[in-house]
Amino acid sequence: MFVPVKMSRLEAVVLKKDARAVLRGLGVSGKAEISAAKPGPDTAPARPADNGAALDACAALKGRIALLRKELGLGAEAAPRGEEIGYPAAAALVGEWELKAEVPLGKRRDLAAEDVRLSGESQKLAVYSGLPLPAGGPGPFRFLYFAAGSVPDRSLPSLRSKIPENAVLAELAGKNGRSYLAALAAKSSREKLEAALEDSGFMKEEVSSKGAGTLGELYAHSSAEAGRIGAALEQAGREISSLAAAASGALAAAERAAAAEARLLEAERLLPGTAASVFLSGWAPAEQAGNMKRVVGENSGWRCAVETFPAGQDGEAPVLLRPPRLLRPFAALVTGYGLPRYGEADPTVFAALSFLMMFGMMFGDAGHGALLCLAGAWLSRRRKDEKREAGRAVFACGASSMFFGLVYGSFFGVPALKKYALWRDPLEGDPLALLAAAVLTGAAVISLGVVINIVNRARLGDRLGAALDRFGAAGLVFYWAALLLAAGRAAPGTALPLMAAAAACWALKGPLLCLVRSRCGAAECGDGFWGAAAEALIGAFEGALLYLANTVSFVRLAAYAMSHAALLAAAWMLRDAADKAWGQNSAAGVAALIAGNAAAIGLEGIVAAVQALRLEYYEFFGKFFEGGGRPFRPFTLESKGG
Repeated sequence: MFVPVKMSRLEAVVLKKDARAVLRGLGVSGKAEISAAKPGPDTAPARPADNGAALDACAALKGRIALLRKELGLGAEAAPRGEEIGYPAAAALVGEWELKAEVPLGKRRDLAAEDVRLSGESQKLAVYSGLPLPAGGPGPFRFLYFAAGSVPDRSLPSLRSKIPENAVLAELAGKNGRSYLAALAAKSSREKLEAALEDSGFMKEEVSSKGAGTLGELYAHSSAEAGRIGAALEQAGREISSLAAAASGALAAAERAAAAEARLLEAERLLPGTAASVFLSGWAPAEQAGNMKRVVGENSGWRCAVETFPAGQDGEAPVLLRPPRLLRPFAALVTGYGLPRYGEADPTVFAALSFLMMFGMMFGDAGHGALLCLAGAWLSRRRKDEKREAGRAVFACGASSMFFGLVYGSFFGVPALKKYALWRDPLEGDPLALLAAAVLTGAAVISLGVVINIVNRARLGDRLGAALDRFGAAGLVFYWAALLLAAGRAAPGTALPLMAAAAACWALKGPLLCLVRSRCGAAECGDGFWGAAAEALIGAFEGALLYLANTVSFVRLAAYAMSHAALLAAAWMLRDAADKAWGQNSAAGVAALIAGNAAAIGLEGIVAAVQALRLEYYEFFGKFFEGGGRPFRPFTLESKGG
């Protein structure tokens, strides 16, 4: 709970013919990480398999599956899990479904193209509906000239004045800046009419008559054909939906098989070997080491040599954090900053508890906390893991806010309830008491960070740093001596010598380390003895300032608690003013209360969360957290979404 999960190194030599079965067994268990091993005398001389072409083939198969799912309308949603199949069977199955879908999909494509063509033709002919004029050629009007088309709207007035006397201009409709019309004239006036139309930018309507008599009849025929094709297209869609329902499970199984094959091929690229065997190395939680040995043995028919070793403190082991279930949502506080190195403390529990305490102290109101709890409970019922974890975190923050609301006697800022406070409202009484509480909270958080750093240094073998570092035991002595002196609880004659001795330890650490290294024959430290001494003196001065600045930073806990209470008090003052002007329980007064509480929840809630996070990262994590750890990534045949 307070340290990352203990890891064990897993090393095995298995026959090449058993390697795939061993990898599959480890992938099914999902409890071991497979790491790359370099070819050499300590592992195996031959390079790992390349598998590039096979991985390309897997990617191509996954692309075919994705395309077929898209064309069948299955999308990317997870299909119900059915019988698992192997990779060769998956490739064959995808080919079978592609053949089954080829004809109906091709039919739908042809119908869709025809539907688009007929729809466009119907829209084009719609303006000529009911027009009893020929669609093409002279038709029955052997002694007449006829033209149908459109001109720009701006040219229509001039066209009206230019047409011959024995010509007729029928204006039909306007669309997209053009006027659609039909022109009819005696053949003797054809040239004049064509010239007038040409001068006006006339665009003749090119239509295929297909034996239809008039433009109106052609529109009716085109509309009927479009309806018939639309019905056929709907029928084809239903057939494809039925085919998709039948193919869903098979394609999902093939997709899982292709993904698993890709993971196995990638894992094989990490295993150097010989002509007959491969060398496998990785990591597993210490409590799973025995199980992983058994998995390797059973899947290789015990034709293997497998060993496990406890992880060292060299930083090679991956990091797996396993905080208590209730505080697991706050693991993101740690991972957002970085991962501790293997062997360092897991600060999730301390970070979660201190964050909740600081958030509640700044956002203390039982009513607002209850609303946060309701929002968190709603979020925690969502299906996605991220939303569930966020909901639990919000619920915990709401509970903390409710607790401090009882301490402050605040329930939506109702003045009559303040007398029931377990302590006092942030704006009432002595504000110095709240400031003192904030400073004491900061002192506790800073001291906890220093203690964690001392433990980390000692666990990693840096005993000199644990004792003399500015965030080591000497730093803790300096800090508490200064706090007691400032609070008047320690005499200057006692506190000042302790502070001076601690500062001297900080200043002597670097030079002493240089001397020890030079005496042991190690290479001289970077800038030599005097450079280390100067750097240590500056570091000692900086350390004293850091302790002072970090402690003062926690005053913001009291400041934001007061601002939250002040915002609620202002809302009630506005309510009283509105009631005085418009009567008791006026709508304006109720609106002022709602707006004030909404602003307090939305604005102060975000501010409190950001400030608590800032104090975590800078004033707490900065004392001990070095980071540099890498996450434990177990080898699994399942995708994260699966």
